[in-house]
Amino acid sequence: MNSTDIIANVTKPFVENLTLGETAFYISCGIVGTVFNALVLWIALTYINTEDKPRQIIVINMTVADLLMCIVYMKTRPWLSHFNLWLCHPYYVIIWTCQMCSCLNLVWLNVDKLIYIQFPLHYYQIVNRKRLLWITAATWGGLYAMNIALVTFLKITRGSCLGVSLNPYVYLLSPIFYVVMILTSFSLSALIYCIAHNLTHMEERQRSKLFRRLFFLFSSTLWTFFTCLPYRLLYLFSIFCGETCQINNYYKTATNLFFRLLIVGIMINPVITIWTQRIYRLRLMRMFGRLRENSSTEVLMVSNRRASERPPEHTPLRCDM
Repeated sequence: MNSTDIIANVTKPFVENLTLGETAFYISCGIVGTVFNALVLWIALTYINTEDKPRQIIVINMTVADLLMCIVYMKTRPWLSHFNLWLCHPYYVIIWTCQMCSCLNLVWLNVDKLIYIQFPLHYYQIVNRKRLLWITAATWGGLYAMNIALVTFLKITRGSCLGVSLNPYVYLLSPIFYVVMILTSFSLSALIYCIAHNLTHMEERQRSKLFRRLFFLFSSTLWTFFTCLPYRLLYLFSIFCGETCQINNYYKTATNLFFRLLIVGIMINPVITIWTQRIYRLRLMRMFGRLRENSSTEVLMVSNRRASERPPEHTPLRCDM
């Protein structure tokens, strides 16, 4: 190999050859996630009064974060190695900010329910639309600034957005953040469950209604715990074990498997929102019911029109006329 070949190999951009199945996985998850997240966001912005239901601002934030992940990451992942290099830094800022924002808003959702359980009479004095909007701005702004600072250490080493390197001790803040946020959410949900379960002054019907209201919180927290935490823990551990983990095929297989589970988890998040929250479920049912009614009416109009356009049947002459 001569010097020209060496230079060519060094400067040649790294291109990842994904299989057809992997490409289909990312694209299908991106499309399904985009549709459902956009649907949840449309219902929330169109029909929900955040003055009356301020906690829905947190749900909107989580939905926006997942929607951006589906659009920016999942749909483009198969072609990431072909991106223009100037897109690499904004790309990583967006996906890191969205993932962190989703986890942090899950904590805010648990804090909101804890306040609701502990101080039901003063809930709307503590939690209101204005305060949650300030928390929203601080959450997005703070995480965006943190990831801007983080991405300044990012180096493009192999001529594409896939071939990047970052000091592991600098990036260590990111997996620690995910693990702490997820464990905090799980701990708060467990605390809320214990408090709600031990309420003695409530009737059985009121207790049942309370747990139905908490169902979305518990479902989202458990889903995030099981779909997100394993990959974050494996990634965090790989920073410390170094090459030992990188050359271990079982460890790599487990990490890739849980990463796929993380992607599926993001895609399913809006489905959980629709399934567990009555306001979204009813709006969706009404929307599809209206579409079905419109479709039936249109079919009826077409059939009536076609019936009127038929040529009159020939009436045979009667002999006695």
